[in-house]
Amino acid sequence: MLGDFVKETRSKRGLSQAELAKLADLSASFICRIEKSDYKSVTVASLNKLSRALKIPINDLSNFLLDKGQKDDLLKKTPYEIINELSLSLPAIVPVYPDLNSKQILEYAFVPRELVLNGGREMKLIGIKSRGLAYDDVVHDGDVIICGKDIPPSPGDLCLKMDGDQMVIAPYKKKDDYFAVIIQVVRVVKQLN
Repeated sequence: MLGDFVKETRSKRGLSQAELAKLADLSASFICRIEKSDYKSVTVASLNKLSRALKIPINDLSNFLLDKGQKDDLLKKTPYEIINELSLSLPAIVPVYPDLNSKQILEYAFVPRELVLNGGREMKLIGIKSRGLAYDDVVHDGDVIICGKDIPPSPGDLCLKMDGDQMVIAPYKKKDDYFAVIIQVVRVVKQLN
């Protein structure tokens, strides 16, 4: 059940209900109701906030709701609810540029739909080809970095930022200037002939 999963994941992260509520920008009573399975419905926006706060994919949470909802009569759902569920299952298409200042699109990357949802609204993501950019074993030269410019970073999030006149990847620290938060890295594997 969703409530048991949220409670277990929260406990593994060492968070209280109040701390999770603050991280997710949700009320503590909402978290309590979720964990007790005392809810009628949960919005996609709330699921997205929970998934980000718990650092788990939104699908891990939505699958519990879909399993619960299979017993319901599909005819009771509105067309909007059905279309919304279908659109969440489709990947999002993200344009990939050679760098942040370029207007020339090199290619397109497909990413899970939940990556573009932020607080229930779709945000614009861009891809950057990481030529000359690398970070530990996370980003290799040539990988595609999926970035969000609208997302406020948390301390420790990997970001693109300027170091002098050169673009670098570094963990976010308070008061840092940054261009974009790195949401996902798409590993590029060379094809063998």
